[in-house]
Amino acid sequence: MQTGELIALILTLTIAVVTGEPGFLLHTRRIQDNPQQIEPEVEALVRSSFYAADPVVLSIPRWQGNSSSPEIPAVASARLQQQDSNVISVDLSEANNETEIVDSVANLVILLNKNFDVPLDRIVIVGFAEGAHLAGGVAAQVQRELGQQIPHLTVLDPSSGEELEHKLSKSDAEFVEVVHTNAEGAGTWKQLGHVDYYPNGGQTQPGCSTDSCSHERSFQLLAEMWSPENDFVSALCGSVETLGASSCRWSSHKMGQKEEEQPASGIYFLETTQSSPFARGAYYISFL
Repeated sequence: MQTGELIALILTLTIAVVTGEPGFLLHTRRIQDNPQQIEPEVEALVRSSFYAADPVVLSIPRWQGNSSSPEIPAVASARLQQQDSNVISVDLSEANNETEIVDSVANLVILLNKNFDVPLDRIVIVGFAEGAHLAGGVAAQVQRELGQQIPHLTVLDPSSGEELEHKLSKSDAEFVEVVHTNAEGAGTWKQLGHVDYYPNGGQTQPGCSTDSCSHERSFQLLAEMWSPENDFVSALCGSVETLGASSCRWSSHKMGQKEEEQPASGIYFLETTQSSPFARGAYYISFL
């Protein structure tokens, strides 16, 4: 092979990797042990185990996250423990272009809405780390295309997003809830949603000695957040500087609890244990 041809081949392969598109993995209760790789196309979804009558959870992992990233099975398991759903995980192992990632995932949401009559209020987007900002970008893109907002974003220990063009904000969806577990580490202190939760102060989690442990605690809390037995009693605080059991106003609101009315916007504090079950709701009942 000539030198020029070799250089051309290397450039072609490099471009292919850099512009790789995200993949999609479908989890349902019927195929929980064997999730399916799916293409974001009508015929492919019809042939898959996708069931349009069930709600949809779109799970976006950390930058270049894939099926081996622990947040992927954690989100799927947390949801499928509670109800029949289509949990669609995004595989970013070959995707490096933010715009293409956002466009591809947003196009899937639009396809589900237009071709399978899945209403937007039956779709929840979950984002972890950099995936939090990508989730916001997807929701914003859907709004531009459909003229409607995604009703609900759940964001788990978002990164600072400095390396990304789109930064998550509460304008991205009707309701944006954010869980901060490793601020100043892999996460951020910045208030990004309608409600921002800071378990145990939001920086270091019980039983954790590394940033990675505290960072990943955010998706470990999800199963209890979505459970009917959710007992993550939370307190509304004035600022991140005043996070604490004695300086915040305790209420009956629980982190992640689905309610008919949105909780009061703001910053919330709560305490957890170091292992499952994490909730300590009754511990501070005297403060209510």
